[in-house]
Amino acid sequence: MIRALILRAPGINRDRDIAYACKLVGFTPELVHINTLIKAPNTLLDYQFLVIPGGFSYGDDLGAGNLLAKNLTIHLGPQLRSFIDEGRPVLGVCNGFQVLVKAGLLPGPSLNGKVSLRATLTDNEVAQFECRWIKMAIQPSVCIFTRGIERSIESPIAHGEGQFVLAGDLAALRERGQIPLVYTSSSNGVSDHVPYPDNPNGSVGNVAGICNARGNVLGLMPHPEDYVRAQQHPLRRGLADGEGDGILLFKNAFQYAKKLAAEGTKPVATTDEAPVSLSYAASGVDIAAGDQALRLMKRAVRSTHGPEVLAGMGAFAGAFDVTALQKMHQPALVASTDGVGTKTLLASQARRFNTIGYDIVNHSINDLITQGARPLFFMDYLAVNKLEPEQAAQIVEGVAGACREAGCALLGGETAEMPDVYLPGAFDLAGTIIGVVERDEMVNTASIGPGDVLLGLPSNGLHTNGYSLARRVFASYDLDTVLPELGESLADALLRPHRSYLREIQRLREYLADRGHFIKGMAHITGGGFEGNIARILPAGMQAVIETDAWSVPPLFQLIAKLGKIEKEELYRTFNMGVGMVLVLSPKSAVEARCVLPDLLTVGHIVEGEGVVLR
Repeated sequence: MIRALILRAPGINRDRDIAYACKLVGFTPELVHINTLIKAPNTLLDYQFLVIPGGFSYGDDLGAGNLLAKNLTIHLGPQLRSFIDEGRPVLGVCNGFQVLVKAGLLPGPSLNGKVSLRATLTDNEVAQFECRWIKMAIQPSVCIFTRGIERSIESPIAHGEGQFVLAGDLAALRERGQIPLVYTSSSNGVSDHVPYPDNPNGSVGNVAGICNARGNVLGLMPHPEDYVRAQQHPLRRGLADGEGDGILLFKNAFQYAKKLAAEGTKPVATTDEAPVSLSYAASGVDIAAGDQALRLMKRAVRSTHGPEVLAGMGAFAGAFDVTALQKMHQPALVASTDGVGTKTLLASQARRFNTIGYDIVNHSINDLITQGARPLFFMDYLAVNKLEPEQAAQIVEGVAGACREAGCALLGGETAEMPDVYLPGAFDLAGTIIGVVERDEMVNTASIGPGDVLLGLPSNGLHTNGYSLARRVFASYDLDTVLPELGESLADALLRPHRSYLREIQRLREYLADRGHFIKGMAHITGGGFEGNIARILPAGMQAVIETDAWSVPPLFQLIAKLGKIEKEELYRTFNMGVGMVLVLSPKSAVEARCVLPDLLTVGHIVEGEGVVLR
């Protein structure tokens, strides 16, 4: 019995058509809902064929395809990779094609493991829903679904988002045999550009479907399941035995899956069948991958080291020479520890890992400088479900880059692989920073009094707080979406690294000190927003009044407020709203401060009272 799993999920409505086509060619089809599969992910490996049907309501405007792609990668990642690596066939039709692309399975990695160019499926070039019959030409390819088909085939098509876009040269996919199906003109045959309506999407290269480098994963826009009988064609035409063109793809899938099952695939151990010999790698922790990650990140880490680092990467504990501190009168050590938070989920979703390291370092530096300290060294902690050396190296290279810019040593850290603690694809990044300051130069908030001015240094985005709410607001949007309010992709806007204020604060303190003035207090606007952070530096009996109309709130925050219908108080309690650091200065010092840092914003003042008030 060759079993086919036809996936069901919110919005899918072509599942029974797929099941019928599978049954015609010999599969034993089973309709399984994604929630059922998530509860028992290993059951996926009981099947020989996986199909993701199309038909999400209103195209994918409701985000159903995005959600399904995330569920597959987060909850079924290892099982799905195993399914594909063993050569079992996978078919995604219409929106199912889009799911495969969003999940990173198409175009997929090359056979040597090199990640291929990024792709997407976007709105049709004609900006309208298309429902028509089209013709596809079979191209020389590695695809198992099109083997032996030597003529063009017909199929119905119905979608609003079918334009295939590749971030690079399409010739690379063609040379690797990953474009098995292209739209063709019924009158002129295949050409470099097939015009509308024969190419109903406007896809460059007339792409109707693509496969992975091995050829066992296929995504295509037309619906072959809706032309498996001649009676389904408007002219009632078909193959000699009364079958439709679409049946040919399913027949190839069945013959391939049957042969694969006969040859036998690598057995998967279950709770009842333990392998004969266990190893750390078999339990999910790959020491060799850890060693490779260390080799890749070694140069970046050592680039932050000066002669004061006595023991760093590779040692059981870092050692830092503090002889230079003897020149200080009363040195005080200042420490802070924190994590990046749920921003890491966006980094994983976008597959961008080169900036998240800046977030943890710069966040920690900003906490440190509120005491007036300068950083000495940083320690990072990276925990992952499955260690990918290149990914880990990119993260740590970001940490090292931020440390170099701050004149801070990346003294050491830890990379932990914990498959039973973190979901597939997830990671956590935290760090600890140590700095130093003369005791008599520490920021003394006790001097804050009525009439003092609140000045703010602009932020460059969300920094590292409010992401749980922001992710909910943008849950239905692809990260590649460019919204007109932003003028850039969501990924660019949301993953912009946390800004460091170290240089600005150092320059300002030196300037004020030369004139006998000082900063009375500093609040880093992170989790808790204005109220939660400014209240931490206020002496008893003092109140901070925030004049919210004193500065222009950046478009990103305005968009979040509009889409999420978020109340003003909640916004300023959650986000930095365009102000990343608030300084408390006397009126005269405030005037001098603007001479040094012209981008300082007036955000409020101090009066007698308690807490923080928004106006």
